[in-house]
Amino acid sequence: MKKNKTFWGKLTVKKNKLLLATVLILGIATFTFSNAYADSETTEANPTNATETVEIQQGDTIADEDLEKLLSANEEQVNIQETEVQKSEVQKEQAPAVKQDEKSAAVADKIIAIGKSKLGSPYVFGSSGPNSFDCSGFTSYVFAQAGISLPRVASSQAYGGKRVSKANLQKGDLVFFNTFGGISHVGIYIGSGNFIHASSYNSGVTISNLNDSYYAPRYVTAARYL
Repeated sequence: MKKNKTFWGKLTVKKNKLLLATVLILGIATFTFSNAYADSETTEANPTNATETVEIQQGDTIADEDLEKLLSANEEQVNIQETEVQKSEVQKEQAPAVKQDEKSAAVADKIIAIGKSKLGSPYVFGSSGPNSFDCSGFTSYVFAQAGISLPRVASSQAYGGKRVSKANLQKGDLVFFNTFGGISHVGIYIGSGNFIHASSYNSGVTISNLNDSYYAPRYVTAARYL
């Protein structure tokens, strides 16, 4: 009888231990699940906190000194990139004008040759050749000999072609001036700062320079038809 009591006593102790272990396991699982659920809610509600939690869990916390170094290095890299961009922009601005293609250059040479063949021809208002010209009559006549049709008057010629900056002038471009209100005079650029035009009653068809004291302050724009 005494042995039976001892046996049942030991069995009861084992059952109690097993029950206690089960309770502990269930408790830990419940606590873990609760924390995980809470972390999930926090992540959805506050993404910033979620990022901070991940960093802490991964052990990536950065010391203040290291953080300052990183920020300094990043700022230096940004400055380098900005400097490179500025250099690139300056290089673009300083790049030489695009070289005239062979076909356009050949047509320009033909136009200039035709124009020079008329040097000394008299200026006559309203005339478009072949023996006398006004300014737009001269440009219209010369371009027509090369198979290119231009509007008759200077102001229309200025807006009919492709606008060109003075720095990018090429042979054969038309150059325009304000001689008595608006665009009122036109010539053909022949290179090296010079242009050929039907100038005036005194000069007729002649060659002048864009930097001439009379034409320089009256220069307006240029147009390209080639």
